[in-house]
Amino acid sequence: MFNRPNIDQSSYMRFGIIEYLILSGLLFLMYLSSLYNYLLFHTIAELSAIIISVGIFVVGWNSRIYIKNSFYLVVGLSFLFIAVIDLIHTLAYTGLNIFVGFDSNLPTSLWILARYWQSISFVVALILFNKKVNFYYLTVAQIILVTLFLTLIFQGLFPICYIEEIEQLTPFKIISEYVIDSIFIISFIWMYKLRNEFDRKVFTFIIISIIFMIFSELAFTLYTDVYGLANLVGHLFKIIAFYHIYKAIIKIGIKEPYNSLFRKIKLNENELTKKAAELEIVNVDFNQIFEASLPLRIIDKECNIIRVNDTYCALFNIKREDILGKKCYDCSPVSYCNSEMCSMKQVLSGTRNYEYVAEQALDTNKKRVFIVHSVPYLNVRGDFLGIIQNFTDITQRREAQEKLEISEYRYRTTFEQSPDGIIIFDPDTAKAYEFNNAICKMLGYTREEFSKLNVNDYDINESAAETRMHINKILREGSDTFETKFKTKTGEIKDVSVLTNIMELSGKKYFQSICRDITERKRAEEKIEDMARFPLENPNPVLRVNEKYVLLANNASQELFNIGEASLLPELLREPIKQCFLELQNNEAELHIKNEFYTFFFILNEKKRYVNIYGLNITERLKAKRRLERFVSTVSHELRNPISVLVTSIDFLENHAEKVTQDIEKKLKEGMTKNIHLLKDLVDDILMLSRIDDRKIVLEWKELKPYDLIQEILVLMEPIGNMKNITFNVKIDPNLILYADAKRLDQIFRIFIDNAIKYSAKNSIIEIETIDQYKGIYNEEGLDGILFKIQDHGIGVSKDDLNHLFERFFRSDKVSDIPGTGLGLSIAKELIELHKGSVYVESELMKGTTFYIFIPRIKSL
Repeated sequence: MFNRPNIDQSSYMRFGIIEYLILSGLLFLMYLSSLYNYLLFHTIAELSAIIISVGIFVVGWNSRIYIKNSFYLVVGLSFLFIAVIDLIHTLAYTGLNIFVGFDSNLPTSLWILARYWQSISFVVALILFNKKVNFYYLTVAQIILVTLFLTLIFQGLFPICYIEEIEQLTPFKIISEYVIDSIFIISFIWMYKLRNEFDRKVFTFIIISIIFMIFSELAFTLYTDVYGLANLVGHLFKIIAFYHIYKAIIKIGIKEPYNSLFRKIKLNENELTKKAAELEIVNVDFNQIFEASLPLRIIDKECNIIRVNDTYCALFNIKREDILGKKCYDCSPVSYCNSEMCSMKQVLSGTRNYEYVAEQALDTNKKRVFIVHSVPYLNVRGDFLGIIQNFTDITQRREAQEKLEISEYRYRTTFEQSPDGIIIFDPDTAKAYEFNNAICKMLGYTREEFSKLNVNDYDINESAAETRMHINKILREGSDTFETKFKTKTGEIKDVSVLTNIMELSGKKYFQSICRDITERKRAEEKIEDMARFPLENPNPVLRVNEKYVLLANNASQELFNIGEASLLPELLREPIKQCFLELQNNEAELHIKNEFYTFFFILNEKKRYVNIYGLNITERLKAKRRLERFVSTVSHELRNPISVLVTSIDFLENHAEKVTQDIEKKLKEGMTKNIHLLKDLVDDILMLSRIDDRKIVLEWKELKPYDLIQEILVLMEPIGNMKNITFNVKIDPNLILYADAKRLDQIFRIFIDNAIKYSAKNSIIEIETIDQYKGIYNEEGLDGILFKIQDHGIGVSKDDLNHLFERFFRSDKVSDIPGTGLGLSIAKELIELHKGSVYVESELMKGTTFYIFIPRIKSL
């Protein structure tokens, strides 16, 4: 707070009256001196103005360190040069005869230069009012300009202002006076707009000074004699103007410095107090937000941690005092200080928002995953002080994402492995939303090409309008099965059977269409029709009958039904034939004859009243179909349970987070992990069988030691065995050597040992032994090889189940509570046979099971 001494208003008025009386007296004396000697008057008047100009410079110069605006500096410096010009003008005045060879034009020109300088200095000072000015550059510029103009004047290059021969002012001089007045008027208006930036008295005195300078310049437009009345009045007005500059700048600036030099501070004091209060509120709010936000820490340029919030301390389980002042790289989950990933380096290089993912190992052999986000830490001037980092724990999100990716991978694998074409179809656009490679292979398109096709581009059975009606029908009924014709990329026409169901993805309805190529079946049906031309030569059963008797029969049909020509209709054919004649239409029937299945097509010849019967043995096809149905059903069942568990667990974690205790979370994660492994095992087993069936397994033969291989397996399975306290009794020669594929042999023994553990009771023994160069019942061809015997004392296998033990997906009803896919032993058997070996089993219910695996010693393959 800056205050001035309290001086009552009446004292100011008395002082003011006295000063104006003194000024009036001095002006009168100057006037009297002009009557005595005008040259004396002129010298006194100009010297008074010069002294005031120098004083203005002194005040402006010394106030530059206190005043933020540069008004006093510019005006003060300009008045120094005005004093110089006025001094030369005084010495050059007519009558002093100091500058020989010059007439009255010289002082007149110097006068015009000084007044231009004075008026323009006010405008420049107002332009630079709130701007920072370099004093050095300003001084050098004015010195150069003054020197230039003085040179022009003394060299006679400056425009003529006064013609002494005719004692008359030139138009340039008169116009210049008006221009100078105009500049003063501009300064007057500008000063008025900035009046709140000045002390009221300082503003008033400067305005009065400008007004009298305007009057002074007007007076100087009227004189013709340098000693005349107009010249006298102009000088008196100039003295009055400079007196008020004295009042405004020298007196007010020295006697009342707080009102002039520090007025800006006084005017801003209340505003600063208000802003300080607001700043305190903002600071409190910032601290509250800082403490309540994500885990945060602030690091200075020296990599020292200077501030952390409570959530950061809680996240990393540390105390604030234990981390403040430490280096950031000593307290980070991962340190990247010596790499380009360093947050400080990235921000300093211009990256305004930098983030990376970091992992931190925990004592539980798990990891926490964070997103570390860094931004610059700047002060109010924008100077770089360090960085601000926040930490987002995304561990659960990452785990859920990984599990979802695994589940999606399993589904994608099944989707892509399907032999039938599968299209996820958008009913709105009539285009494929997703599809597998089988449909592309069926039609000969690349994935990119097929994704651009409309259904009518390849389905040639329906027009666009008919397809839209068909889509609406499926939307109403929910599904449809139909046959159609697809055109391939090469133009080939294929018969296709389509099964379509509605499915929902993200709330939108889609069609899932399973497309099966039935071209070969259609061709077979056409061949059946052609069989009528060559019935006796057809290897399939072909007959021609009427309502009672067999008219014709080929050898296959005679053997199948034990009939001949003119025999009575076989009992199995009577009902389908009766239906043909009653309904006057063709018929079809599937019959079971002599432990085999046949499809018979009954083609009615209404005119000749007989029926041609064409039979096909479909036993193997039905077996394959049943195997496929059983395979699909089993896979669907095995996939559904673990997927349901995973979906339910993830949904519970996401939608009931507030109810999830650590114990519940642990159990959910254990269940999810268990089902993920089960899914993995199932898919791996299916893929392995698929590769075996497609003969894609290529063995890599090399020399190995069975003892080392089995020991590695037992080490890995020891934790599982320890859960049942199982003892492994291994009798294998460590030096025994075999040629085989190590990876596949490992799979074989792992399957048998895993089964032995799963179906053994607690505290039991599993025996593993080998017989080198075995010759016996388990080596029917008498090859040189090794017999492996794996025996457990578990629940055993019943005699009924023993014959099905190596069938795919076979699982006994007695072990339904033990996890498994029913594929392990079938895979093991297939891999053993790839090694030209064989496997046998002996078991007794509730006493145990023994597997005998014979692997021949093959040296050159």
